[in-house]
Amino acid sequence: MVVATRASKLATHQTNLVISSLREIEPDLKIRMDKVTTKGDRDSRPFYVINQTGVFEKEVNEKVLRYKADFAVHSLKDLHAGISEKLVVACIPKRERPNDVFINSINNYKLHQLEKDSIIGTSSIRRAIQIRTKYPKLRVKSIRGNIETRINRSKENQYAGIILAEAGIERLGMKNQITQRLSIQSFTPVPGQGALAIVCRKDDKDLLKMLKRIEHKTSYKEIQAERSLTESIGAGCTVPMGALATLKNKDRLMTLFAVVYSLDGRKSIKVKKQYNAAYPRKLGQMVAEVLISKGAKEITKEWNNTSMNIDTLDELIE
Repeated sequence: MVVATRASKLATHQTNLVISSLREIEPDLKIRMDKVTTKGDRDSRPFYVINQTGVFEKEVNEKVLRYKADFAVHSLKDLHAGISEKLVVACIPKRERPNDVFINSINNYKLHQLEKDSIIGTSSIRRAIQIRTKYPKLRVKSIRGNIETRINRSKENQYAGIILAEAGIERLGMKNQITQRLSIQSFTPVPGQGALAIVCRKDDKDLLKMLKRIEHKTSYKEIQAERSLTESIGAGCTVPMGALATLKNKDRLMTLFAVVYSLDGRKSIKVKKQYNAAYPRKLGQMVAEVLISKGAKEITKEWNNTSMNIDTLDELIE
């Protein structure tokens, strides 16, 4: 059996976690990893300049579509909604913490302790807007590369720090690098952050059954709500939308909090709703309807024309 994955250290580590989980239920399972260098890995420009969906997943999924791999492992936040109709998200393993974190390798100051015009590194427009909103005295500069590369570059180029997803730091065993865990309210994560997605062909029924055995039901429901929201509102990968669904084991109600930001970062629309946990997709649709009623469609249209607004984005991320 062959599993396709991005070639980065984090991606291969995450794939090894999935392989270990599968071997717990099928001890004799033989799996070989096929590492793929994707367009997103090759192109070092800021994501808003690339302005394409699926830059980290299309070439990986192509291996599965062409029967060169049996399944693929992705960071779910990289997996856009429009994957091939021949493929399916077969399994969502247990999700890690979805928070963003701040890493300051120089003096260990937290964001509110930094001096005016201190430079924060991020490749995310969403994070850039959140920084500018919460800490207007700080500057934001683009930084790309894997986690170790970003940390090293931030030291070399005198960034005051960088913002990353906690899940990746945790999975790589680098928790000691974290200076500050950021609040969900101010730094609402991108939908799917902290979760993995295992993709396989829809017609591979035996594999589908096996993959379902390592699925985490609560994580699966949370992701259903978040992806339903994204699909309903039509927010592509360039739209800075944060969303997080939460379901505690004994709760019958699921909570979904979402926020969409305008192009200049001056306007945000926030919605928080609860609904029966048995219907997570319905909750996503409900939150999307409220966001749309408050003007979110106009904001997403603005962002979907980012090619016309590069100068505005360049002002957000230097």
